[in-house]
Amino acid sequence: MAAETDLDVAIIGGGPAGLTLGRMLAAAGLKTSVFEARSAGASATDGRALALSWRSHLTLARLGTTVPSLPGVAPIDAIHISHAGHPGRTLLRAAETGVPSFGFVVGYGALVGALQSDVPEGLFVEHDAPVVAINDAGTSITLRHARGLVRAAVAVIADGAGALLDELGFRATAREYGTHALVGTVRVSEPVPGLAFERFTAHGPLALLPCQDGHALVWTLPPDEARRMQSAPESAVRTALQHAFGWRLGRVVGVEARAAFPLALRQTRPATLGRVAAVGNAAQTLHPVAGQGFNLALRDVTVLASDLVAHRHDLAGALGGYGRERAGDRTRTIGFTHALAEGFTVGGAPAAWLRGGLLAALDLAPPARRTFAHLLSTTPLP
Repeated sequence: MAAETDLDVAIIGGGPAGLTLGRMLAAAGLKTSVFEARSAGASATDGRALALSWRSHLTLARLGTTVPSLPGVAPIDAIHISHAGHPGRTLLRAAETGVPSFGFVVGYGALVGALQSDVPEGLFVEHDAPVVAINDAGTSITLRHARGLVRAAVAVIADGAGALLDELGFRATAREYGTHALVGTVRVSEPVPGLAFERFTAHGPLALLPCQDGHALVWTLPPDEARRMQSAPESAVRTALQHAFGWRLGRVVGVEARAAFPLALRQTRPATLGRVAAVGNAAQTLHPVAGQGFNLALRDVTVLASDLVAHRHDLAGALGGYGRERAGDRTRTIGFTHALAEGFTVGGAPAAWLRGGLLAALDLAPPARRTFAHLLSTTPLP
C-alpha cells in the first residue's frame, strides 16, 4: 500500500471481529483496510478457544466461512449445568430449541486463518502495522502506522487492547471480579462428544467445552490459586480439577497449555465518538461464563456494517445510528453474563438452596428450559 491512501473505512485490529467487519464492508464495495500489529501467520499458533453460537455460525457462513469445516472445531449439542456441593442440576439440549447445536468451539487461530483466506476485492489486510496515532480532523480520519499515513472517512477500533481510545475521548470503566481464569486443554478418560459443562463453584464457574483434543477449560479461581495452578506440576492440577469437577467424564488424565488471566467487566462509552467507533473487546470485555464475548462482538460488527453500507455517502452519520441500535443488546448481554458470573457465588445456605431450586426447576419445566437454551444459542433475543 502507498505511504498515503484514501479509504472508506480503516479498521484497527486484525482479530476475528476486525476481519469479519472488513469482509462485510469490502463485499459491499467499500474500500477498507485492516491494520494488524502482529505479523502474518502469528495468529495461527494462538490456542485460545472461542465459543460461537448457532446464530454466529450462520452469520459467518454468509461470508463464506463455514465454521463446522474448520480444523479442530467441535459442536456443542448439550450443556450440563450443576452447582458444586449443592443439589440441583439441569441438562439443556440444543434439539429442544429447534437447532442442530448450540454452536461450536473453534480455535482462535483457525478462525482467523479462515477469515484471512480468499479476501474479497477491496479489502487490504496490513500486518506488522501497529497504529500509533489517530487524528479525527472532523472531515476525515488520519491514521499513523508503522509505514506512513492513511486517510479514511471513518475508523473502527477492534483490537482487544482498545489502543488509542483514551486519547480520542472514549471513557473506559472496569469492574474487577477479584478472580482469575485458568485456561487450558483437558483430556479425560470418558469423553462425551458434543457435551459441554458449566459447574458453579464457590469462586465462580468452571467450564469444560468440547474441542478436538478433549475439552477447553475455563476455571474461575482466586488470583493466587490460579497463578499457582498455572505453574504447578500437572499431577497436582489434575487432582484439584478432579475434586472440583467430579467424575462425569471419568478420570482427568491431562491438563495442558495452561495460562491464567484476571477477570473483569470492561465497557467503553460511548460506542462512537465523531468518526470513530469501538467494537468487540475494544467496546466491552465480558466474563467468560456462557461464552458470549465473541457472539456479542459479531452482532456489533453485523449492525455496524449494515449501517455503513446503507449510508455509504455519509459514513460518519451512520456511526451515530449504530451506537443507538446497539445499546439494548449490549445492556441485556452484559447483564445476563454478569448475573451468571456473580449470582452463583453469593454465600449462605438460603442463596445456595435458591440456586439449586432454580436448576431443578429448569430440569423439570421443559418450557423454561427451552427458553434458557434458546438464549444460549442466539443470545439475546432481538
